[in-house]
Amino acid sequence: MFQQRNFNLRITLEEFHSNISKILIFFLVIINLLLTFLPLTKTLGYEFSVINGILLFIIGGLQTIIVQRKDFEIGVIDLFLKNKLFISFSIIIPFLIGFLSSVLNSNCPIKDGVLFYLVISIPSFFFGGILGNFCTALSRKYSFYFFLIISFGLIISSLIEFYFNPQIYFYNPVFGYFPGTIYDEDLTVDRILIAYRIFNIAFFSLLFYASRMIINNSKIKKALIALTLLLLSLSFWIMKPKLLFATDKNRIDKELAFTIATDNFHIHLPDSLIGVKENRYNALLHEYYLDQIKIQLKSSFSYKIDSYLFAGKENKRELMGSGNADIAKPWLRHIYLNYYNYGATLEHELIHILAGEFGSTLFKVSADLNPAMIEGLAMSIEDNYDDYPVHYMAKLAYKAGYKFPIEKLFSGFNFFSQTSSISYIYAGSFLKYLKDKYSIQKIKYLYEENDFPKIYGKNLNELAKDYELFLENYNIEFNKNEAQLYFGGVTIFKKYCPRMAASDVKKAGVLFKTKKYSEALDLFKNVYNYSNSYQSLLGVVSSYSIGKKYGTAAEFLSNQIVNFRSSQFYYNLELILADLLIQTNQSVKAISLYDSLLIQNPHIDFTNEILIRKFILEEGIDSLKNYFSYNRKRKLQKILSLNTKGIKYFSIPYLINLSDNDNSGLDNLITELKRSIVVQNFSSSYAALEISKYALKNLDFETAQYFAVRSLDFRKGDNRDHMFIENLRMVNWFKNNHSEIKITYSK
Repeated sequence: MFQQRNFNLRITLEEFHSNISKILIFFLVIINLLLTFLPLTKTLGYEFSVINGILLFIIGGLQTIIVQRKDFEIGVIDLFLKNKLFISFSIIIPFLIGFLSSVLNSNCPIKDGVLFYLVISIPSFFFGGILGNFCTALSRKYSFYFFLIISFGLIISSLIEFYFNPQIYFYNPVFGYFPGTIYDEDLTVDRILIAYRIFNIAFFSLLFYASRMIINNSKIKKALIALTLLLLSLSFWIMKPKLLFATDKNRIDKELAFTIATDNFHIHLPDSLIGVKENRYNALLHEYYLDQIKIQLKSSFSYKIDSYLFAGKENKRELMGSGNADIAKPWLRHIYLNYYNYGATLEHELIHILAGEFGSTLFKVSADLNPAMIEGLAMSIEDNYDDYPVHYMAKLAYKAGYKFPIEKLFSGFNFFSQTSSISYIYAGSFLKYLKDKYSIQKIKYLYEENDFPKIYGKNLNELAKDYELFLENYNIEFNKNEAQLYFGGVTIFKKYCPRMAASDVKKAGVLFKTKKYSEALDLFKNVYNYSNSYQSLLGVVSSYSIGKKYGTAAEFLSNQIVNFRSSQFYYNLELILADLLIQTNQSVKAISLYDSLLIQNPHIDFTNEILIRKFILEEGIDSLKNYFSYNRKRKLQKILSLNTKGIKYFSIPYLINLSDNDNSGLDNLITELKRSIVVQNFSSSYAALEISKYALKNLDFETAQYFAVRSLDFRKGDNRDHMFIENLRMVNWFKNNHSEIKITYSK
């Protein structure tokens, strides 16, 4: 009786082993079919390949263990032959599903997707199989446990890198590569990823050889071989920064070797920025924002902060994994910024650092890693979005119909389902509302615990209704075009072929810079045909224009601009089209577009640009056409000449922008303005504001303060006053504190 039961049990196990392959394939099919319904995985691309890399690694390992637990003596060739259908189906089925989904759901080229699948997904399948083979050799009885433990260890190794190193990217044998953020759309199979996979192949080949060595060996020999492989893996892991597969502090300090030390900061810059005249201003700006944040948060923060400023986004992408997004790591007290626009994001990232003092989790951020709470706190304390208060921007979005329910925003990771401007603004405005109504201390408790009922005695839905009522009663001077400019963007989840388009636009840009205009035009056109992206459209227009085919450029743009009617890019395209019409002597149509933009008034920068053009146009159409061909210095001189017969306030901000590296003539104009400036409207206030900022960057505190005060001569008592008041606050702090801040430089 007992023998019969044992025999039946063996039959059941045999049936299970024979069916498990079908179960794994079925599981693989279901997951891949589900992927075709998700935004970034519905086509054969990076995200699709990464997910399948993880799946195939696990499936390859499990199948190998199942087969070899029955017969470990089976040879490699026999193993492949016996499982050839399983191996073929595992590799081909995801590829076919991704390929067919790409063909049916989009016009995206799949060449990069094929490369990602070849370099990431397929190797991962075999790596999983080899690891399964090794685990079975170690112990048939515990092979599944060994496989799960080692696989978990491989994944955890990347999280350890993320936690202790500056980087936010990681190379990993299971999924190949993770870039760190989804915001950097440009992502391709590059030489570093290929080199990393070659190292992976070498190691797993060694692992396979080691598996054959330990068959039927003693436990001691198995342990010694396993220990040797572990030490080899650790050695490679330690060497990753030198092989460019990771970025530790030594590597980043070597790349950004120039250091500015202040009372509270070590500011790291590359050698190319040594001697930049703004470095002292840079140091003072760090100290100013820290001081203001400490006041807002009622914090006594007294630690040194490392601030890393990268000369360009390409260098930042190589070292950090993100070229565009600026980053803070509160647990390390590090921030990582692009030098060319660090002033716009410095305060925001510093708030993340100081919030770490009351943050929870290992990462010193909000409980549950809630992104709306993390970013919302920073926005609420910063209270500045393009010089406007956060409530103003929230009401602008709300009234224009760009709505996002607060209860949804603060739930899970819905924060990323909208354009970043909308998510950041609403999260910041809501938390500022709570801060102003209930106190900063409660916001700090909320950040730490993410428990609305406990902190406020109301649930999130109730607080959201209170906030919505507050927002409805918040008065602003509404302009729907301004709202479209700020909020008319599209998330990466809703773009067409974002990875491929960004990559191809980058390649076309290189062709353009190397004066291969015809090739650049062809590639830009190809990208636009499958993606309708703004960047590729600009590339087409620029390629025509550089060849002086203004008529062709104007015709192409006029036919395509309708595709961007509800986009944030629409206004810039209108301006470009009007300029092209000038080049083709169609001044009546051009003036009509200029006037339309003046009426729409999406931003004062557009107004100023158009008024400059219209003023030059008074000299004749040829004068404006010549102006378009001028280099930076000649444009500066031309606009300076416009101010010889009376100050043109609308020209001042652009003059300052043009004179970043050459202030010849501008200082004389500023001296004249000190005597004669009359601030009586927003245009002249804005001009005074820009002069104040310019003077402050040059550490001319007296001039900066004078124009900061004058910028407030015209006040409407609305949200626009915010930018002038905040600037005066900064100028006064600089003037009163600059001599007390000790600044040293070293390399």
